[in-house]
Amino acid sequence: MATQVLSDSLKSVFKHKDFKSKLQREAVECLHEGKQDVFVSMPTGSGKSLCYQLPAVLAKGITVVFSPLIALIQDQVLHLKSLSIKVETINSKLSASERKRVYSEIQTLKPSIKLLYITPELAATPGFQKVLSSLYKRKLLSFFIVDEAHCVSQWGHDFRPDYLKLGSLRKQFSDIPWAALTATATPHVQEDVLTSLQLHKPTAIFKTTCYRPNLFYDVCFKELLDDPYSDLKSFADSALSEQDSSQGEKGSGIIYCRTRDACQEVASRLNRRGLTAKAYHAGLKPDKRDEIQQEWMDGKVAVIVATVSFGMGVDKASVRFVVHWTLPQSMEGYYQESGRAGRDGKPSFCRLYYSKLERDQVFFLIKKGIKEKKGAVSSGRKNEAIQSSYEAIVKYCEEPRCRHAAIASYFGDSTPKCTQGCDYCKDPDAVDELVEHWRRGVTAGHNRSVTAGRTYIAHSLSSGENDELYGGGKWGYERKVYEDDYDDEDDREGGSGEERAFRCKLIADEFKKRRKGKQSLTCPPAPQLPGPNCRLKEAANYLHIPKLAIKVREHCFGLLEEALKSNINQCAKTEETARLLFDMESTSIDIEHSIFTNSKTDIGYKTAMLKKVGEVKSSTSSGSVFVWKRASQNSTATSTTASVSRDALQDIDQAKQRKLIPRNSPHLYLHYSW
Repeated sequence: MATQVLSDSLKSVFKHKDFKSKLQREAVECLHEGKQDVFVSMPTGSGKSLCYQLPAVLAKGITVVFSPLIALIQDQVLHLKSLSIKVETINSKLSASERKRVYSEIQTLKPSIKLLYITPELAATPGFQKVLSSLYKRKLLSFFIVDEAHCVSQWGHDFRPDYLKLGSLRKQFSDIPWAALTATATPHVQEDVLTSLQLHKPTAIFKTTCYRPNLFYDVCFKELLDDPYSDLKSFADSALSEQDSSQGEKGSGIIYCRTRDACQEVASRLNRRGLTAKAYHAGLKPDKRDEIQQEWMDGKVAVIVATVSFGMGVDKASVRFVVHWTLPQSMEGYYQESGRAGRDGKPSFCRLYYSKLERDQVFFLIKKGIKEKKGAVSSGRKNEAIQSSYEAIVKYCEEPRCRHAAIASYFGDSTPKCTQGCDYCKDPDAVDELVEHWRRGVTAGHNRSVTAGRTYIAHSLSSGENDELYGGGKWGYERKVYEDDYDDEDDREGGSGEERAFRCKLIADEFKKRRKGKQSLTCPPAPQLPGPNCRLKEAANYLHIPKLAIKVREHCFGLLEEALKSNINQCAKTEETARLLFDMESTSIDIEHSIFTNSKTDIGYKTAMLKKVGEVKSSTSSGSVFVWKRASQNSTATSTTASVSRDALQDIDQAKQRKLIPRNSPHLYLHYSW
């Protein structure tokens, strides 16, 4: 009888013909009976939420759901309301009148609310505990549900101290059934959840393997790609082409970046290459974020480029690919985020772009964060878990083996039978060769790479566009703003302490190098050569500012060009926009060259360029078109380019004779203005 009731409600309320799996059905039946506490560990897309939502709809009272993010809560509430289910939430984003309305409904004799979503922080307040006591006395408290239960564990990748306090509710309401649900649970995490929440023994455990055969995993090394952005575009096009347009909704993709700047940059690069993409991050106004997300959900935007907080609770089945453009900080995070692909069971693709620079940067930030939090609640086991999880994702990238097997091993599952479901199992020799090249520091060449089961050749051309790989030089990290994944009360920018520490270390390193330079003469490195697409004037004038790399100049130039483009689009009148955009490139080149010729040090150059970018952005903020007034020296600088360039060639020859530059250093300076 109970099984029939569940089946009928599944069809009539949730509009599903059947359960996704036998395990899902068993979990629903167990919680519906209310005789045992339940622990559910299922991958993203397996239907975890239904395991408690269906029993909650059929229960007489209110089911209280603890969830870590207000954004996640809002997504769940909107989804349930679209199914005409009585659901409410109480959180800091609610207006006073809305909060009063919800509390009034709870206090009625027979409240219509079936599910009430709150954060664990609210659960710890005396005021809300009185509400729970009132419901309990009136026998209107049906279930306690802990969503994203890995947050309870200090071994988890998103540990939150307030989750630990939930265990105290067990003593107050000992006979109320509990359910804890998560997509990621190592043996350590599972044990922590059961213990911390004080779930009754024996707890009914429903855990599926983390292996998802419809997902193809691969890793690309940025150092081995001549143009990572073009590679990304090709990968996205290929993955989206797998979708049969005659079946189901139009396919889409997610690209994850750790910083807001990276989101904007990647989206801009893809749009220039003809793929519709939009950035999504906490720096945007809420209305704008909602608009972008809805456009992506509706298929108007093919790709959303977002920070890792995006996607939790977003139920979009036709995500054909998930890309991590920057390195995740944990294996749990990577598995959870990549698992948002292919929820409809169709073939989908998960790619991670990896580089030594990114690996070392994230490692530094993690170590710095651990040092700053030493002695806090999250120290000890938490620090060990953070390092262990990061080492696992690094090993996943650098060790040539089955990707699915690496993930399964981390989560304590048996080794799956991967039938060409990753780059290694598709072509192990190719992956072995790529890893070997990468370890030797090969940065160009005819390297084979596997793209979602298809191979292609990356030719030895330097595009000069990979500012993510080079980070804009050491100074570039000053611009990065890191997201606080679980900041559910506001849009604070996380990671500021790490940024300052990283910046201080870089400055200290620079001074250290200068001190060493005064004590002894060392052979300078061979000059970097400009790529064939380099647009800089005097790009090969290495001796003017010896420590200034071409990649740094190109990165600064890119920032300036983006700022000017944004200024024109936002501030220019419609009739003059086209003309200004046409002149923008030459203006950008002239401004950069002027700053280059008038700078004496690499630090001075970087400072001047950032200042100029700031001036452009200030003009944009004030609503006026930026106008560059060419100084008198600017005009003379261009006229003397030829003599400076020829002199530079002579200086380089002399430097070789004095053995300051290796004699076999390439003498291909083809990008002079003369």
